[in-house]
Amino acid sequence: MPHDTSFAEDAPGCELPGGFRLLQGQYQIERPLISGGFGITYLARDSLERRVVIKECFPAGLCRRDGTDVKPEAMGHAKAYRNILRAFLREAQWLAKSQHPGIAQVHQVFKENQTAYIAMECIDGLDLLTVREEQPERLTGAVLKQIMDQALDVLGCIHKLGVLHRDISPDNFLLDKNNKLTLIDFGAACGSQGNDSSGAAAVMAVKDGYSAHELYQPELPHRPVCDLYALGATFYYLITGDAPPHSQERLKAVMAGDPDPCKPLLGGGWNADPALLATVDMAMSVLPAERFQSARDWAGALSECEEPEVQPVEDHTMAGTVPEPAAVEAGGDGKLVEAIADLVARTNGSLTPGKPRAARAEQAPPPPKPQAEARPLVNLFGEPVTDLEAWLQEEDAIARRRKNTPPAEQPQAAADTSSEQQQSFAGRLRKILGRRPGGLAPVRN
Repeated sequence: MPHDTSFAEDAPGCELPGGFRLLQGQYQIERPLISGGFGITYLARDSLERRVVIKECFPAGLCRRDGTDVKPEAMGHAKAYRNILRAFLREAQWLAKSQHPGIAQVHQVFKENQTAYIAMECIDGLDLLTVREEQPERLTGAVLKQIMDQALDVLGCIHKLGVLHRDISPDNFLLDKNNKLTLIDFGAACGSQGNDSSGAAAVMAVKDGYSAHELYQPELPHRPVCDLYALGATFYYLITGDAPPHSQERLKAVMAGDPDPCKPLLGGGWNADPALLATVDMAMSVLPAERFQSARDWAGALSECEEPEVQPVEDHTMAGTVPEPAAVEAGGDGKLVEAIADLVARTNGSLTPGKPRAARAEQAPPPPKPQAEARPLVNLFGEPVTDLEAWLQEEDAIARRRKNTPPAEQPQAAADTSSEQQQSFAGRLRKILGRRPGGLAPVRN
């Protein structure tokens, strides 16, 4: 986890010094890594000389360091600090129960210095923000797809546990040298019902360009679609190199009937799989109802839009040549050669020499196939229709009566209409992609 990012501008002089010991010497701080809205993260070693990451609850702007103790910056901040401390401990609980390879494992949670600490697994990787800035060549189409699959899998896991992350962004994903992805920083997380007291925590964690507009308004319900919007915005950045426009600006434009300032990725000339681009566009829809409603929906739509691999037929012949039978070596099996020669002689002896083409008798044309007996016209019940014109008029009259029947009296028709309106996400994507039997449109460089 080599985040050498300095946080001196965010919290000058507030970090614990190198060599500082916690939990009666069980952990020793080596150096600070980074600070976020809710705390300071350190690289440390435990009593077994293993490298670990320790996160300290230290919400910037709400608290200060008094010696080694952490105290509210002012009396008016005491309640907010207590709420964030509770949210920090909830983060530890959610991390501990989220047993997933894409989430760092928690070793220990403890209170000290009038604050709380989380000791967790150290991930040796770079955040996606750094990868895009310093190693953009790593983000090939195949790697983007691999990263997306992992991100959707880990989000599906935490959402199934009833947890919303609410701080999905490029700097909260770590990518190791084998392209294994890990989601970090659950400081803004809450229950999926959004009915806890951590609304203030969500407001502190919003990131312009990545957070859905709902997160700027704590009174609105926070659902998994908020995380999926942020994941789409993260991939928008990985593909374009720029953060997408502010979600609140997008909402204002759409509500005013103006063009969305966020240009779709699909059709923008990006060197990426069109299906992947289309899913990112859909996940970033301004209105929550138009986004994927779950990570599973997103993953399913993406997999259904993938082209099956066509295995080429192996052809060992060279173009323009006709394969010939292998010749039998003269020095081969003499008995086999004699047997073949005798068979050919006996076969040729029983054949009559062919006549010249002009002298051949013309073959008689094949006898005509018997005509199938015409079947009588019948109605739906198998009864013969003797007067076709009268029957057609009767059917037209029935169709007109059905057309004038109120929908409430046509349960089957209503069910059919509802079924047509409920298009799958994969179907919507195919419509966006303009997919034809020949496959997806070619990728443009």
